[in-house]
Amino acid sequence: MSVRQYSMLPQNLQVNIPEIDVEHDELFVFLEGFKEYCFEHSPIPQEKRNALYGLLVSHFKTEERLATSASIDFSGHEDAHEKMLETVSQTLGQMASNNSDLYSLIRYISYWFEIHILRYDLTLAKCLSASAH
Repeated sequence: MSVRQYSMLPQNLQVNIPEIDVEHDELFVFLEGFKEYCFEHSPIPQEKRNALYGLLVSHFKTEERLATSASIDFSGHEDAHEKMLETVSQTLGQMASNNSDLYSLIRYISYWFEIHILRYDLTLAKCLSASAH
């Protein structure tokens, strides 16, 4: 099996579930572009903040759908997603007038994703692969 090349997703964070890996890569690419955009614009327009939040929600729904269709208990994983979304939502809401917490938010999301993939998504991927056999 060949390893697929992603533009931003490190190999150690690939879970080998193509739908999840593609979305993880898209999130990392989006975050990098979001960070670059933020260096040049202040405050960040609502549509940009909404796009970030929407991308996170969409990805989390993908993982939930895959787990549910494979009859995998997703409750702990889902709790982690909800806590992260709450933090991101609060921070994005505070950025309506300035970008004071923006760089902390981007670092938080990037760090959170790496830890989350290693702790939850790799386990989810193993369960999904086992249920497919």
